Amino acid sequence: MVWRYGANRHVSFPRNQSRRYDLVLLDCYMPDMNGYEVARLVREREGEGTDDGYTPLIGISAEADAAHVQLCLDSGMDGILGKPLPIEEFKKMLALWCDYDADSGAATAVAAPDAGAVDLEALFKTTSRQDLQAMLAAHAKSDAQAVARLAHRMKGAALTMNRAPMVAALERIEDAVRNGAAGAAAVGELIAALEAALAD
Repeated sequence: MVWRYGANRHVSFPRNQSRRYDLVLLDCYMPDMNGYEVARLVREREGEGTDDGYTPLIGISAEADAAHVQLCLDSGMDGILGKPLPIEEFKKMLALWCDYDADSGAATAVAAPDAGAVDLEALFKTTSRQDLQAMLAAHAKSDAQAVARLAHRMKGAALTMNRAPMVAALERIEDAVRNGAAGAAAVGELIAALEAALAD
């Protein structure tokens, strides 16, 4: 299920924990509470353990410069799409986060493509590097759950972008975390291998 926050200014992020969203579209410049604040709130709730799972958040904005994209990522968003919402880039985002077949043609009721659409390869590298830094920090704190969560998230994106070496490295990290204390010692080396795969 995809939910668009911003279509109705009276909508608030749902607190019903039994309802899950595969992806949330956030208008960056909403009245009352902007998209950055919503993203931070969602990530805070996830970090507190009050929300089961990880919700991909995609910003929607007419701005697409590097500084704005970084602001979105820093707030906890996973990507950004231009306005009017570009259908082909939107389909790629669905494929990246929701196991959607981008060639199926199912998502057709969105606006026409935008020539200024975000470069998904560049966005993938940016978000992967950000996740890698978060993974290093989590490993330094011996937070195995956070390492596993980040590895799973990164693996989904790497699979979509056909980055086989990254996928392999991330699967090894997941396996090591599942092995508990027996695999903890290897996680640092595996993260270094992931960093090398990302640099290729």
